[in-house]
Amino acid sequence: MAQNLDTAPRTRPVASTAEPRTPAPGAPTREWWRRPWVLPLGVVVFAFLSYVWPPYLGLDPKSSLIPIRPDAPQHYPMLVAHIATGTIALVTVALQLWPWLRHRHPAAHRWSGRVYVFAGVLPSATLAFLITPLSMGPSVGTTLGGVLWLVTTLMGFLRATQGRYLSHRMWMLYSFAFAINIVWGRVFVFTLTHLEVQSQTVWAQVTGTAPWLGWVINLFLVQWWLNRTAGRPLKDLV
Repeated sequence: MAQNLDTAPRTRPVASTAEPRTPAPGAPTREWWRRPWVLPLGVVVFAFLSYVWPPYLGLDPKSSLIPIRPDAPQHYPMLVAHIATGTIALVTVALQLWPWLRHRHPAAHRWSGRVYVFAGVLPSATLAFLITPLSMGPSVGTTLGGVLWLVTTLMGFLRATQGRYLSHRMWMLYSFAFAINIVWGRVFVFTLTHLEVQSQTVWAQVTGTAPWLGWVINLFLVQWWLNRTAGRPLKDLV
């Protein structure tokens, strides 16, 4: 005899623990004007690169913004390579944070992410480790920032390959915090120069704390943003 459906044992549905996947291409997204940070980020990256690159276009070590060690012929070529790969990292990380590209052209988002990791972060951070002792001596803040940049980037890439996109978002935002850290140093130097600060003590304090202060500020801002956007649908997140 068939079992009565009213008395049949019922099982509770098991909640899925998988993270939500990327919305399909063409899925509706928030209007661009509700993401007011997109344009300023692009302007900041462009302004920074416009300031950094001109002295190196002629490949003249005498024009370098950083003093070159005359007894280290490898210093200048490594510095130029570091700036070139750092430029790739800054441009592609800005593209990674552009929601329109991620939602409308996910393939382009994935490829720019690979370029960010393998042509930007990995060589740029490695060259930074080699250049730091030649340019300013060992710096704990700079070295630690470089290590954490590598770790957060690789974790973000790994989470993307696993399809864990919320975790991927978190780690890549941390990576962004370290990638954009270099901008703070130029902001501090520009501010002191604009204010015509002549005190060597002030300059020493600023240049000594900048390698720490930049990425610490960025991490606080990223964590604030992660907390503020917790619980939002994936399509509305950056």
